[in-house]
Amino acid sequence: MPILGALVILIQIGFAIHVVRTGRETFWIYIIAFLPLLGCAVYFFTQVLPDMGNNHTVRKAGNRLLKAVDPERELRKRKDELEIADTIENRVKLADECIEAGFFTEAITQLERCRNNGHDDPDILLKLAQAQMGANNPQACIKTLDDLIAAHPSFRSPDGHLLYARALAAANEPERALEEYQALVLSYPGEEARFRYAQLLHQQGQLGKARQVLEEIQLHARRAPKYYRQKEQTWVKQAETMLKNELA
Repeated sequence: MPILGALVILIQIGFAIHVVRTGRETFWIYIIAFLPLLGCAVYFFTQVLPDMGNNHTVRKAGNRLLKAVDPERELRKRKDELEIADTIENRVKLADECIEAGFFTEAITQLERCRNNGHDDPDILLKLAQAQMGANNPQACIKTLDDLIAAHPSFRSPDGHLLYARALAAANEPERALEEYQALVLSYPGEEARFRYAQLLHQQGQLGKARQVLEEIQLHARRAPKYYRQKEQTWVKQAETMLKNELA
């Protein structure tokens, strides 16, 4: 019982601080203080929980949990929305969910329907190229990205540029892919482009250059702030592994 009582007091203190910091009416402090269990419960369900639902981080975590429990929930929702209203926006949203779920052929169908209806804006073409790459059709991906640049010459996308380099490599055009990577690593906001560049260099037998690029990844990671290292840890770890195992 003493432990439970101490826990209730800590919760009361925490909620009282929340009242003050969020600028809520001071009567909440009295409710929390004089009705410990009931007051805390009422405050949590009427004041704290709604705020958590509006918080982007909490909402994102909740969405991930829902996807883990029911992976196709959002996919069914987007299909229902498209049946109710056959709009370009709903068709693109369905394509997004298909790409995330790995249903690339279905995503291609939806995005090509948009394109055939005269909607060839850059975002739609880029999503189509992503789906084509996911469907293991790098040639189609390259053509779509070439069409994108021809139709929208001022459009710039680091992810689109990376996708183009990956597609060239997958289409057995390593020299062109290396040229794209060489330009891309100077501007890409992260380490994925460098790592993929190093991989291709290694595949082409340019071991010294590959090692240099991998060491650059490690150098950037050491000099970067903590949040950047956390964000890029997948590529930094792969670079470290590649240096140890393949370029030792």
